Amino acid sequence: MTSSAVELAAYEPAQREDYLRLLREAWGDFALTAPEFDWWFKDNPVGSLMSVARAHGRILGVAAHSLLRMRLGDTERLASFSVHATTAADARRQGIFEALERKHEAEADARGVAVVLAFASKPTAPIFLGPLGWTEIGRIRVWARPFPRFRPRRVEPTARVERFRHAGDPAEEWPNHVIRDAAYLNWRYIHSPRSYVTLAAGGSYVVVGHKQHRGTAVAYIADLVGDPRPLLRPALWNIPRGVRALIAIPAPEHRRAYAAVGFLPSRTTLHLMGKPLAGDLDPGLRDWRFALGDTDFF
Repeated sequence: MTSSAVELAAYEPAQREDYLRLLREAWGDFALTAPEFDWWFKDNPVGSLMSVARAHGRILGVAAHSLLRMRLGDTERLASFSVHATTAADARRQGIFEALERKHEAEADARGVAVVLAFASKPTAPIFLGPLGWTEIGRIRVWARPFPRFRPRRVEPTARVERFRHAGDPAEEWPNHVIRDAAYLNWRYIHSPRSYVTLAAGGSYVVVGHKQHRGTAVAYIADLVGDPRPLLRPALWNIPRGVRALIAIPAPEHRRAYAAVGFLPSRTTLHLMGKPLAGDLDPGLRDWRFALGDTDFF
């Protein structure tokens, strides 16, 4: 349990630098930059829950939930993802993370959120699955392709997407998933301060990003909806020089297409877990569909 001296409160804009500082102390180069922080939390079209834990005028912990519209079963529902939480090094093991999560679960429940979800880290997984009472859904395998010195000569024609204008959800046939309407995709990729390239062909699209990951330059398929075959090879041409690998989470029906251009399953997995609030939680991993761009860290 948290100390009685620790107060939980809603985040205020004046605490922005404290939030960013704690993220930098915990994650270093992996932490959100200031522009990314503002984009992720202020510009999310559905909204965010943000809180701090403080004592004696000092911010000891921060946490947030990102609200997203999801297709759960046959119904559009509101979901909440636990993101960007950390505790000061000298204040850990005092129950601060657990207390902030309970606060956000209560707030999410009051807003009609159906389920809360997380891609848990190694330190947070026991807290989610233990005192918070979450359920493990499973581990999602990341695939990887070493980036060669040469690129394919023949590349299918694609168009560069500067703005999404489609109606509805192009991924509506997927199992449980984040709804990809134009407002969401424009916020998530087109208006992002991160570097993304979006290509389209034959009614399908792919989003490619790149970043430094554990000291290695990697590129990643942030999102792909539709037929991957005309998009994967052009994606290779839009990867900056110096990138060592390309990673992705292929849909089960797309794995053969990914394998055909050199992808193989890696040892890396994303640890998915959740908890029902104003709805039911489907515990079957095959009943969920995520891409790397559905996480807060890609």
